[in-house]
Amino acid sequence: MNPRFRGFTLAETIVAASLFLLLLGFFVPIMRICWQAWQRSGNLQTAQRDTLALSFRLRRDFAASRPESLAVQRGSDTVLLSFLSYESVQGTETMWNENGEVLWRKWNQYFYEPAKHSVRRREVPLATPSSEPTEPAPAWDADETSLVAGHVSQFQVSSRTGDIKLKVTIVTQDDTATSSTQVSVLPNLYALDTVGY
Repeated sequence: MNPRFRGFTLAETIVAASLFLLLLGFFVPIMRICWQAWQRSGNLQTAQRDTLALSFRLRRDFAASRPESLAVQRGSDTVLLSFLSYESVQGTETMWNENGEVLWRKWNQYFYEPAKHSVRRREVPLATPSSEPTEPAPAWDADETSLVAGHVSQFQVSSRTGDIKLKVTIVTQDDTATSSTQVSVLPNLYALDTVGY
């Protein structure tokens, strides 16, 4: 090469560009696969988080419930669960009265709406806490509710005296991740009978 000329020749430029395009063609698909895997893992995290939030909340509420009070109302495509609980709305009062009877203090309600793929929850205090409440389960009112889980595609309920079985399937918006759970709960009051005191 002549030391007076600086820079690349046309052949060197073509070889460098070809190598760059070859490497680019190799790394772009790898980056796309990594991006899709990252998106799928994020979607799976969302689905699992919603499944855990719903099952944890329902399990906790139902553990403090009166199983005979469970009412499952099915609409054309909605499901409403209602059951009595001994927990107060603030959660600080005792569950017993002076005669040692359980005081039922509120209704817990869960509403599944397939059109919105959501499960919402609300608490309705009883006018007067009672050991034998006679008030029927309140009708669902969307005011003062909280979202428990989104992306819910399946919400199946079956119940017997003393327990509830719930199957929930949560699918992310682009259907790349699915998480499902079955919740089977024995309320705390009934768990005492199984210990053998």
